[in-house]
Amino acid sequence: MLLAGEDTTANTLAWMIHLLWRHPQALTRAIDEVRRVVNDVASPTFDELEQLSYIDACAHETMRLKPVAPIILLETLHAMTIGDVQVPAGLTISSLMRSDSVSDSCLVRAAAFEPERWLAEANPGAVANVVKHISMPFGAGPRICPGRCLALLEMKVAMAALLGNFDIESVDTPDGREARERLAFTMMPVGLSMRLRRRV
Repeated sequence: MLLAGEDTTANTLAWMIHLLWRHPQALTRAIDEVRRVVNDVASPTFDELEQLSYIDACAHETMRLKPVAPIILLETLHAMTIGDVQVPAGLTISSLMRSDSVSDSCLVRAAAFEPERWLAEANPGAVANVVKHISMPFGAGPRICPGRCLALLEMKVAMAALLGNFDIESVDTPDGREARERLAFTMMPVGLSMRLRRRV
């Protein structure tokens, strides 16, 4: 569990930094929120972290587009029928977790990085009625990831430390294009590098 949590959180942070760099307006808004809300980025309070709603939206939008676990394996406990398919008991099923969340038939501008879609005040009802039900990076139901709340908290702490202490000068890939996906234990970006300048 510890290894899974470490890899998934780290890779989501890498994807988020990459996506924010490629969307300067979103990056500026994230920076502004951190520097306005967090007084001491070395030890943010729980209340301050709770107020980082845009950082939270960026994390959810990143996980919608780049889930680090795009395939979840499930096993049927008993025989059932799904649609018109007979599924026997004890069968391992590979569930593709990204299909609907990046489909224009399920979400407007599905391929776009738009953290605002997760903010209820900007898009009333969207979280409850649409996005939350098609993007399930932590799974769902009784076997939902037990570390999801810790992972989201760690992401906020890490982004507060990064954006509060540094200015990002560049986030690059070897060929200057979108980061390539590599699926091993988790789905990770290949070849990302970042250059920072400490704030004075």
